[in-house]
Amino acid sequence: MNTEHYDVVVVGGGAAGAAAAVGATRMGAKTLLLEQYGFLGGAATHSQVLAYCGFFVSTTSPVPSVQGVGANLLQEIRNLGCDASPRKSKNGWVVSLDPETVKLAFDRLVQGAGVHLCLHSFVVGAKKEGDTLKTIAVADHRGIRHIGAACFVDASGEATLAHHAGVEMSQKGGPEAHLQPASMPLRIGGVAPNIEFDKDRLVELIAQHNVDSPLKITRPDGGFMTRLPGSQDVWWLVIDLPTDGVSAQSLTRAELQGRERAQYHLQVLKKMPGFEKAYLLSTGPQIGIRETRRPYSCGDVTVADGLQGRRHEEGIARASWPMEIHEAPGKARYLPIGGEGFFDIPHSALLAKGIANLRLAGRVVGSDAESYGSLRVMGTAFATGHAAGISAALQLNGLAPPAAAVRQALILQNALV
Repeated sequence: MNTEHYDVVVVGGGAAGAAAAVGATRMGAKTLLLEQYGFLGGAATHSQVLAYCGFFVSTTSPVPSVQGVGANLLQEIRNLGCDASPRKSKNGWVVSLDPETVKLAFDRLVQGAGVHLCLHSFVVGAKKEGDTLKTIAVADHRGIRHIGAACFVDASGEATLAHHAGVEMSQKGGPEAHLQPASMPLRIGGVAPNIEFDKDRLVELIAQHNVDSPLKITRPDGGFMTRLPGSQDVWWLVIDLPTDGVSAQSLTRAELQGRERAQYHLQVLKKMPGFEKAYLLSTGPQIGIRETRRPYSCGDVTVADGLQGRRHEEGIARASWPMEIHEAPGKARYLPIGGEGFFDIPHSALLAKGIANLRLAGRVVGSDAESYGSLRVMGTAFATGHAAGISAALQLNGLAPPAAAVRQALILQNALV
C-alpha cells in the first residue's frame, strides 16, 4: 500500500480548515488541505450562509475579536473589490458576503501561503496505533488513497475524522439526538432597488399565511433579511428544518423539504411592496448544518466560560458571538457573553481526547451544548482553526506543544489571544 506523507493534514476547507492549513504552512510545515467540494469556504459557499459572525465583540462599535488568518481572508475579499465592512445586526456585528468572491478569496489565500490542496476529497477511514493516528483513507473518483502525517486537524464540521479515529463523542448525533436544526438560506433576485424592507408587513403576511398553510413559516418574525454586497440581491434566512446532518436519508429529506418551502415561501414574499417581481436565484449547493457530532477534547469549553467572559492563561482564540442556541425550527435563544464581551478558548479544547496527534477546529472544538452556540460561528472558526494549525505544526515526538508556544506563534502571525 502506497502512502503519501505530510507534516500536517487538515480535513475540511471551511473557515477553520483553511485557517489551520495556512497557519501550519506559515510555521514551515508541509501541509495538505482536503475538501469534499470543488471549492473552499465552508458554509459561506456551500450552504449560502452569507454573513460572517464572530469577528467582532457585540459592543456599540465593532471591536475586533479575530484577526490573523481571518483578517487575511477579509483583506482578500476587499482586494477583489467587495465590501467587507462590519454592520450591526440584532445580535452583533456581521460581515455580509458574496459567495463567488469568497470562493476566489479562499483560493488566493490558501495558494498564496503554499498549502497543498486537494478538492473533491472525502475522508472514509482512519488507522491508528495506540493513541496515535497514523493514516487516513481518502476517496475521490479514482478510488481510495492513504495519507499519513505527524499531526492531523479535524475541521470537517461533522467530526468526520474524529469519528473514524474512534474519539468519544459528547454529542453523537443520530435520529435520537436533540440537535440544532439546519437552515436553508435563500438568495432572491428581482427586488426593486433601494426598496425599504417593511418588516411589520412581512410579519402580517406570515401570520396570514400560517393560518391555513400546509407549509407554515417557522419564523413568525420574518427571519433575517438583508441586501448582498455587489449584486444587491436579497438574502433571506427563514427556513429551518430538523436533520441529523450526517446520514444520507435525513439530509435527503431536509433538502427536498427545503426546496419545496423555498418556492412556497417566495409567494408570500412577492406580496411585499417592491418584491412583486422577486424570484429565487439560489438555495445553495446544500442545506446549512448547525450541529451534528461533537467530540470530547482534553478541556471542553462550558457555558459558564461564556456567561462570565472568562479569560484563560492558555487562551488561543476569542469567542465573542452570543451563545446562539436553536432549540427547534424557528425557536432560538441567545445567551450573552459576559466580561469584556468575549471569552477565551483554551488550547486544551483543541486537543482530541484519546488521540495525541489530532487537533479539533471550528464546529468540532470541544464544548458543551450552550457554549457551542458561540464557538460554531465562522468568525470564531477562523481563530480556532488558526490555532489548531499552529499547534499541529508544533507537534513534537507525539506530544502536544505547550499552550504558551502556540500563543507566541499566533501573536507572531498577528492573531488575537
